[in-house]
Amino acid sequence: MTANPWIQDVAFPDCENSHVGKICLQMNCNSDCVHILRSIVAVMTARTGMSELQSNRVAIAVDELFANIASHAYDGKPGKVEFECRIDESSDGGGELIIDLRDYASCNWSGCLEEAASRTIDHENPCPGGLGLKLICAVVDECEHTRLPDGNHWRLIFKFNGRTNT
Repeated sequence: MTANPWIQDVAFPDCENSHVGKICLQMNCNSDCVHILRSIVAVMTARTGMSELQSNRVAIAVDELFANIASHAYDGKPGKVEFECRIDESSDGGGELIIDLRDYASCNWSGCLEEAASRTIDHENPCPGGLGLKLICAVVDECEHTRLPDGNHWRLIFKFNGRTNT
């Protein structure tokens, strides 16, 4: 019997109430895992009642951040990433979808999110690279980065107005 490659790449640690408003997983940083992240985003944005457009924006930000971790932090080599997605509801029916990604890469980003977000694009002479964080900052309500002694912690926050699906 052939081993299932998904089982080798993804582990679900204990996660309180993961069936309600929080999903956690640990994975190896490779391109196959982006499909799992997209599935989680689809489930969690549906639970918040986000529109398809909002859900796509969440997916774009998560895809881009995960690609940045794989390409820049781990330089295309295998590495562990912890992913947590949770819904924090407020009493008015709205709330926040909070996504945390934590890597253990030796490459710690030391840039400024405000500078990345305000970077101008030369539409006359576009060049590849350097626009991922601008894209992420454009679609999230809040983006946070923390350098850790053994890696990086990224937090993406998306606000929503009402929960229609449970």
